[in-house]
Amino acid sequence: MDKLSFDLPGISPVGLDLITLLNTSNATVKQIAAQAKLDPVIFGNIIACANSPMYHEANNSTDILTSLVRLGQREIKRIVYQVVLRSAFFHESSEISGILRRIWQQSLTANVFMQKFVSSVPDAYALDAEGMECIECLGLIHNIGYVVLLVNFQDRFQEFFTRDDEQDLPSFFEEERLWFDGFDHFSAGHAVLKTWGFPLPLCEVVAQYGFENHVFKGRYPELHNLLRLSRHVIMITESNFHPKKPADFWLNGTELPSAEVDYEQIIDDVRQCVQSIEGAFA
Repeated sequence: MDKLSFDLPGISPVGLDLITLLNTSNATVKQIAAQAKLDPVIFGNIIACANSPMYHEANNSTDILTSLVRLGQREIKRIVYQVVLRSAFFHESSEISGILRRIWQQSLTANVFMQKFVSSVPDAYALDAEGMECIECLGLIHNIGYVVLLVNFQDRFQEFFTRDDEQDLPSFFEEERLWFDGFDHFSAGHAVLKTWGFPLPLCEVVAQYGFENHVFKGRYPELHNLLRLSRHVIMITESNFHPKKPADFWLNGTELPSAEVDYEQIIDDVRQCVQSIEGAFA
């Protein structure tokens, strides 16, 4: 991985420093506020969310400390991750930007599904506090390796995703490794997240979510299962980016919850939430 550059131009240094700060266990609200003030987009999104009806019934405030207290740590993380990471999936080329936006849409949908699913079926997967924190951003970052591949292989990135080949997923992932000199978005994602100081359990899942559960080696097989389940559900939605064959790819080797689940309702909720988030960015 020493051959790869992790300088992703779409991510501001301020945003990256803020993510690093949020990944430390002793970050204070004052430290977060001081860092957020340095980026107008992050600052504005935090203020706007804190002033929404969901979080307060009093007068609006533009004070960052007041806003952070209203939101709480988990919601702050959600907003920062979405704002900072979304900017990475943009390119000056409209063709490449179109590819990245499709990948982002899939990532955002996966993230929202995982959160909605755990909320709707709390007993489906046994997760401790650390595991629950990982759900806040796992979906958003699980495809970040594609941005790393773009930065390092700009001359061949667009061609790979604009071929007319009707491939199945195993073939797609294998050709991805061959096309990008032995790297794929799994390994590239793991490497950049490790460089950025993300928690090890997140790095483990990102590196191995293409494998069936019995092959997975990491602290949270539950997160691994949940991400794969989200990818299966996304295959039947308009947010899917990867090939859809075979239809049961993401279910193979994935342990499903025994509880009865209303997937149609969850998917409907996910669609509405994703539209709301993207509308806020627009």
